[in-house]
Amino acid sequence: MENSTELRKVVYNVLLTQIQFGTYRYGEKLPNIEETSSLLCVSVDTARAAYLKLRDGGYITLSKKVGATVSVKLSAQETEQFVQTFFSMRKHAIFDLAASMFPLFGNVQWNGLKNASSETLQAMDRLSREVSTSAPYAILTHINQKYSALGNALLMRLVWQSSMFLHVPIFSFTDNLQYFEPSADYLPAVMTLCRNKDWPSLRAEVERTMKRLSFALNRFYETRITAPPAEEEITFAWSSYRKNQQLCYSFAMELLLSISQGRYPVGSLLPTQKELAVRKGISVSTVRRAFELLDSVGAIKSAKYVGTKILPFDKTTENSDFTNPVLRRRLLDMTESLQILALSCREVSLLTLSSLDGASVRQLLRELDSNRKRQRGETLSYFILKSIAELAPLQTIRTVYSELLLQFFWAYALRGMEGSQEYINRIYAPYFDALAEALQKADYSRFSAALEELIIYELRSTVNYLSQLDFPGMENILIPDENRN
Repeated sequence: MENSTELRKVVYNVLLTQIQFGTYRYGEKLPNIEETSSLLCVSVDTARAAYLKLRDGGYITLSKKVGATVSVKLSAQETEQFVQTFFSMRKHAIFDLAASMFPLFGNVQWNGLKNASSETLQAMDRLSREVSTSAPYAILTHINQKYSALGNALLMRLVWQSSMFLHVPIFSFTDNLQYFEPSADYLPAVMTLCRNKDWPSLRAEVERTMKRLSFALNRFYETRITAPPAEEEITFAWSSYRKNQQLCYSFAMELLLSISQGRYPVGSLLPTQKELAVRKGISVSTVRRAFELLDSVGAIKSAKYVGTKILPFDKTTENSDFTNPVLRRRLLDMTESLQILALSCREVSLLTLSSLDGASVRQLLRELDSNRKRQRGETLSYFILKSIAELAPLQTIRTVYSELLLQFFWAYALRGMEGSQEYINRIYAPYFDALAEALQKADYSRFSAALEELIIYELRSTVNYLSQLDFPGMENILIPDENRN
């Protein structure tokens, strides 16, 4: 995992929670910094920063000879209060995240296991036999094993943070294991199915395991947590950027969509930075940063005394600086976000459409027709996924999909490789037809399958474009097979 302020905060909170839960009591030693780095799958610098913050808060003492020792005394009553408060403040978020696990990660995990190397399967088998590995840390290790074949660092950050929010606190003390169905046979069963290449049965096993989590959480809360839900609850949060999300990214995307939809025609000038700042109620520095982002993907060019001009769509690639390390990193993030969407959009869209009433579906169909009339086929996937992100019945899905869509901004730099607008519209016309027909017939399974085909097409095209631009690592991005068997 990469070092960042966000990760330091997450690791600090996990360690603090374990102290407050009594996992580590007064006078007991925490694992050393290097061990925590390994157990929580973060860098040594991230673990060290969390330990220093615990020391500064008076929770531990640190010394080279002894290591980290808990320095706070908590009574049994205080510990119980911490447990009750912690889980009551997260009840709705925990259940929402658990219900989102299969739509978001079911097909992802199945593909990761299906494509796992023999070495990875052997490592999973060894870990399942190591009784010394405690539950929360074993879960984090399994994450790296189950998903490593996908070659997706962004996915690993998402699944890691999900597990730190859901699994690690619950399994931080062994008493909680009694509320969950024993799963000692899960890994051996998975190993057998993988080695036998019994992919349909593997999918069923992954689905069964993920869906039974909500049932187990019901037992846990009904039996163990007596405190009522808090008035102000803590929600699950995740950022697709390594640093906290900045307003300039979402504003830059808003401007980019306006450009793509013709509100600011090619050759015209954008309003001044000051005008946009007043109009949107944001700072001039935020607008300036958004302009810099648009310039980096070849969308605009600013000239002193002239203004900021909209550049031709087919010139974006030649106006982008692909030697810029920031742009290269962002394009890789964008590709990884596309892979996550390609692997999850079928289940997520089916869940979302099935939750809508007839009026909402008809409204979506009207908006789809309006989108088509704009003759910008390349915006179809963003429009559909954005609608799903807004309409999804689970907050976790809305959060994750909204974050992943922020990465679509960087795809604009590749528009010059896609061909003429007429050619692009011909490519996307069959997808418009399939999606619209499925909505008209309320055939949500067909809609979800067509959407998956569309996103897989865009993922494959993006990988090809970046390979042509000599981007390293494209060979590690797994493109899912449209045949799920």
